[in-house]
Amino acid sequence: MKVLEYGLIITFLSLILHFIIWKIRLPKRHTLTILWIFMQVLAIGLIFGIIKGLGMIELIHISLFVVSLTFAYIITYSAIEADSPSLVMIIAIADAGINGLSVERFHEMMSNDLLVVPRLNDILRDKLAYKDENDKYILTKKGKIFAQIFTNFRALLRIEVSGG
Repeated sequence: MKVLEYGLIITFLSLILHFIIWKIRLPKRHTLTILWIFMQVLAIGLIFGIIKGLGMIELIHISLFVVSLTFAYIITYSAIEADSPSLVMIIAIADAGINGLSVERFHEMMSNDLLVVPRLNDILRDKLAYKDENDKYILTKKGKIFAQIFTNFRALLRIEVSGG
């Protein structure tokens, strides 16, 4: 029960600190900042646990629990942070109401500026890619690793690339 209590307290305090920092000033690299906040609060929580006499096994379990919640939150946050193209399309259709949205109006609304450019800016901001002197996008080492993880996972699950 201590593991659950400490883990939830650490996670809750991390979320509060996250919200406070976002109210003061929105950081440039959201995901990295969230990870930093959660890991710093975890470290402080573990020190507090040591002082309170928690055993090594309990501290490891607390760490695993908080790290798992942290990664789950980061994945969820990325979905909230920027509207996915599918979500933008669904909202546009929903906003049209019972009369529906004509195909012509839909195509007018769904431009690269709305659907593609914000994602490219996110990729550049997170240093997954850069633009070279010839105005070409090139993956960084971090971007290649990121792409390889998803490519391998999709292959493992036998998921075909769609949307093209």
